Amino acid sequence: MTRILQLGNADNWEQIYHTTVAAVTLNSKIHNPIPEITIPLLLETHILAVYVTTDIPEGRKWNFAGFLNQKFELGLTVGGTPEADELSRRKLWLNRIKLVVFPRLTATYSITFGVPEWFKNVNVTVWQYVGADYDSVEQFLTSDIQPALARIEQKIDDISNYGS
Repeated sequence: MTRILQLGNADNWEQIYHTTVAAVTLNSKIHNPIPEITIPLLLETHILAVYVTTDIPEGRKWNFAGFLNQKFELGLTVGGTPEADELSRRKLWLNRIKLVVFPRLTATYSITFGVPEWFKNVNVTVWQYVGADYDSVEQFLTSDIQPALARIEQKIDDISNYGS
């Protein structure tokens, strides 16, 4: 099966989340790490783009930006609260948009972002893909060609019936 997406079209992306979080500073050298960020959405699309930035201290070279985690509910309850489990995890890089294609094992899921403990602040932006998602070349061609063929056939009919 071949999957065809139109990723290069900006109209096919919708920003769904942006946040800026700062660590709690205890003194000039010590801070409490930023806890895992839970994106407060239940997602249906399994194609995302994520962009992460932070202030990098002078003289340091950081590339790693943390992990994006796909989570889903198991439908089980333990201790009165529903259990959720991590389905998939993706490594992210600083200052680069990362395309994330999660497996389609559930209709909906949530995501969290694990922040490296040395970050004193973080900016996270998430987009979802809202464009066409074709499972095959045939489906792609059919969806684009069928309406055009219908219009051509209508024009031929109009010409054939002209003057009748």
